[in-house]
Amino acid sequence: MSKDTVPEKQQVLQESTQEQAQQTQIEGQNQQEQQVKQDTQIKVENQENQEKQEIATEQVKQDKEDIKENQQSSQTQEQIIQKDVESEITKNENNIEENQVKEQQEKQQITEKGEVITTQNLDNIFLKADYNFPIEIKVSDPVQKGGNISTYYVYTIKGKDCFGEFETQRRFNEFYTIRELLLVKWPGQYVPPIPEKSVSTGSEIIIERTRLLNIFCMKMMQIKHLYYSEEFYDIFLRSTNPDLNKQLAQIPKQNVFAYTDRYKQTFQINEIKEISPEMIKKMSGVQSFLKQSQISLTKQLEQSKSLSSSRKQLKETFFTIFGLNISEYEKQILQEWVPQNKLIFANPANTDILELTKKIRDPCNNSLDKIQDLISTEIRDIEAFLQAFQTRDSLMQSKQKAEQKLSEEQSDLYKIMKGNSTMKGSFSKLSLEEQKSKLELQLNETQKEVDQYKLLFQLVTDVLTSYTIDKFKKDKHQTYKSILADLAQCEQQYLEIQQQFWSKVQQVIAQNQEP
Repeated sequence: MSKDTVPEKQQVLQESTQEQAQQTQIEGQNQQEQQVKQDTQIKVENQENQEKQEIATEQVKQDKEDIKENQQSSQTQEQIIQKDVESEITKNENNIEENQVKEQQEKQQITEKGEVITTQNLDNIFLKADYNFPIEIKVSDPVQKGGNISTYYVYTIKGKDCFGEFETQRRFNEFYTIRELLLVKWPGQYVPPIPEKSVSTGSEIIIERTRLLNIFCMKMMQIKHLYYSEEFYDIFLRSTNPDLNKQLAQIPKQNVFAYTDRYKQTFQINEIKEISPEMIKKMSGVQSFLKQSQISLTKQLEQSKSLSSSRKQLKETFFTIFGLNISEYEKQILQEWVPQNKLIFANPANTDILELTKKIRDPCNNSLDKIQDLISTEIRDIEAFLQAFQTRDSLMQSKQKAEQKLSEEQSDLYKIMKGNSTMKGSFSKLSLEEQKSKLELQLNETQKEVDQYKLLFQLVTDVLTSYTIDKFKKDKHQTYKSILADLAQCEQQYLEIQQQFWSKVQQVIAQNQEP
């Protein structure tokens, strides 16, 4: 063995010994740190337990004091409660007598003054409406109002129903508000659509919107239970309140019981049917058909827009040629050889020809827009009818919320019956027995609400499958025929104007013939 290897081995042994010593020292430090953490945690837990015990002791003392105070004042409270009950009974009896007197006075006033139509006698108005009366209604004459900063359009609604004539002006957002309100008031029912909101207020948009709002009112008059509801017939068509949206918002909200009564009265239903497989199949088939129709109608809408746009361009080109260019041609070229009184378009005596070219050009008389309206309304109708299914489904969601509330109340009642306080009860001054009585009443009301939502859901489904779907199909056919009839009339008028134009041209030519 060489002399050099001995010192190297000794150095290696020394380094390994030092590493072991360092490792041992590190492990000792870690153990000390863990012991310190454990000791600290034990101290914290002991301190928390001690605080809890102190709080519990104070709570026990406070409870004992409260029990003594309650025992001392129980007799006094019973006397006070008894007096309050007796006085409440007396007040109720007096209120009943006063209400009876008021009702008799009101009936007498109505008899003397005749039938007064107000927003408070909704059901009476609704039931007295003559559904067979031929309603007339039209939206027209958009007028811009407002100042420089904010401008808007109002649309004139004019017509007649079984309660008389009416005429009013409404903004577009008021049309929107009334429809949203009807959706809430009539869950599961089809409410006719209105055009989409638009930031732009160009002349073409306003003209189109007027036509579509007119179609909305046309459809409303076909659905009598919507038309003769308080919101539409009494307020939207006849109110003189300058803030109509505010007036509509102030109508009291109805609960599930009121919705059920309204449905029963409107559709004269005495017995609510169970939801059958046939009902579900009918609804599913209609929804599937409507969704498939949306695709083909979207393509047809693009084609109708193209057709309408071509007609507008043709009308504009016709006016440019026969209303402007030919007249300039006669002035600049023919007038060199032909007297002015022999000209046709540039002759001041023939101004009626120019007026006819303006009528032909008039963008408001583009009858092909009605084809576009028919298809776009069909698309909106599909969306509106699918919305009826959505509002029906919302009733089931409301029922589930009521069931959740019922479950929570049952859980609270179980805790109270076991002598435990609930989260709400911990903030209440009532005794456990009083909380129990109150909760039992709440449980009874919530159970009634759950049962009523179930009945309303069945009722809405029955009406939807036995009435609404069939009427939707029938009214759609009627609307289709009405729009086509209007289109045919407008096309005939357009052709008559063209015929007048060319007849006038022929007449002038005949008059200018050389002898």
